[in-house]
Amino acid sequence: MERRFYALRLWYDGGRFRGFQRQPGLPTVQEALEDALRRALRQGASAPGAREVPSLVVAARTDAGVHAVGQVVSFSMRAALDPDALRRALNATLPEGLAVLEAWAARAGFHARSAALSRTYVYLVGVDVPAPLRAYAWSLLDARAFPGLGTAAPALTDTGDGAHLRPGDPAGLTTPAAPLHLDPAGLRAALSLAVGEHDFAGFARPGEQRGTVRTLLSAEVVSANWAPLHAIVLTGKGFLRAMVRNLVGTAVTAAVGLAPASHLGELLLARGRYRGVRAPGWGLTLANVAYPPGTAPPSPPKAP
Repeated sequence: MERRFYALRLWYDGGRFRGFQRQPGLPTVQEALEDALRRALRQGASAPGAREVPSLVVAARTDAGVHAVGQVVSFSMRAALDPDALRRALNATLPEGLAVLEAWAARAGFHARSAALSRTYVYLVGVDVPAPLRAYAWSLLDARAFPGLGTAAPALTDTGDGAHLRPGDPAGLTTPAAPLHLDPAGLRAALSLAVGEHDFAGFARPGEQRGTVRTLLSAEVVSANWAPLHAIVLTGKGFLRAMVRNLVGTAVTAAVGLAPASHLGELLLARGRYRGVRAPGWGLTLANVAYPPGTAPPSPPKAP
């Protein structure tokens, strides 16, 4: 029987999961989605092929704490499914913090990862991020990354999972120091050096991947006029693990005056192991995955 291809666009709060990829004994987006998909397919088991458990392909494997508003997964089955009914069935059983925004019947052979033209990540960072956004933005000062700089801020602790830091722990405050200034021009100057095709080995997680050449299509910094908050928007054809967070950490180091913007370019050329500041995972959001025209529906996402 001919296989049919389907795709889902996801939203999730990364603070509730230890990343996308399934890990034994830990809550992950993949596990929650596969469990919900299994239950939804059991409800429609009368359809030919509906008992099959599909294998998911994800556009970007987000790390622990990283959020998404435009993650895409694909799978194939022999069963003929109603995409909108599938979306509703999944959202009825998915855990809090995870929702299917769209579901659609994809073209034959559609692969969420290899078919993607680009991925866009947004990183939020600021000196004193408004309280409602602190679970989604890096609020400086970070006592571990920048000791002795800036005004008092909530202490951050090591999570032990590669995310490095967690906001909101009642462990006290940093020692007050000189007021901190995060210069958006410094962010732009540093990140502009990363645009284009480069070997990003110096910004990758050690030992994760062999091929480390990637193309960063654009790097923008958008500053809010209502709060000391900046959005770093990075679009690329593909990213290495930890690459975005290490680029952001290096750019922020320059923007607070601890290094020249040219330091990012020096790290690119050196291609050595990254030993700088890694921005915490909770400030990062996978905003969009772009595909060729006609591959994904142009309509706005439906409410869950």
